[in-house]
Amino acid sequence: MPLYKPSELHQFLQKLGVHPKKGLSQNFLIDGNILNKLVAAAAITPGESVLEIGPGPGVLTEALLEAGARVIAIEKDEKLAEHLRRFENLEIIVDDFRNVSLKHVLKEKTKVIANIPYSLTGVILQELLPKREQITSIHLMVQKEVAERCTAKTGTKAYSSFTLFTNYHADAKLLFTVPRTCFYPKPKVDSAVLELKLKPPPVKAPYEPLFAMIRAAFQQRRKMLRASLKRFAPAEDVNPGLQKIGHAETARPQDLTLQDFSDLWFAFCKSQKE
Repeated sequence: MPLYKPSELHQFLQKLGVHPKKGLSQNFLIDGNILNKLVAAAAITPGESVLEIGPGPGVLTEALLEAGARVIAIEKDEKLAEHLRRFENLEIIVDDFRNVSLKHVLKEKTKVIANIPYSLTGVILQELLPKREQITSIHLMVQKEVAERCTAKTGTKAYSSFTLFTNYHADAKLLFTVPRTCFYPKPKVDSAVLELKLKPPPVKAPYEPLFAMIRAAFQQRRKMLRASLKRFAPAEDVNPGLQKIGHAETARPQDLTLQDFSDLWFAFCKSQKE
């Protein structure tokens, strides 16, 4: 049963006595073309392990299985999870994603492909991105605004500490946008498919102190760094540090790349030793 067709999906949900739950961010994909593009972008090979988060009625699940994937599906809605058992070659975990230990679930290198609950986007990305030992790539349907933040360029409004967090863990690409009309029920925002290819850290500065500095800088993104980074280095060291990495004394956080912040952290460390 091709559940990406609205009539088939409505019939399926009606038969189960189920209505999409706003509290679970349930917006089901009803566009076969978008579904095919998402699966094709992930380049699944037969027998490959795939993690799907929030499969709902199984629209994407069915397409992943038809592509030859072995799917692990995490679904909180017990009634929908029960009806996912109609598929073979599918492992179902009935739980909230936040309660699941991926360390124990993912036994081999895995791809993540999902139309995720938008209310959990931040939680999901923060959990998935640091796991390059277990996850090779991630293809997610997310809010368009989130995809733009993850792929933003320096100097733009969307560029943020979350952009740098994403860049630290993965090469990010917005593959294509998805109109809100492609879902049932129709959400209030447009969506996009975000590709994340996980990688080793691209900079040498240690993660925790580096991102403590980055977060502090972006909490006051309208201020110049010489003001927002006072707790990390004496005021008289900030300007020389910026000059050393090739930036003006008037630089703001959105002007710096991840490499710039790493170099600035080392510049501060050096100045404090001298």
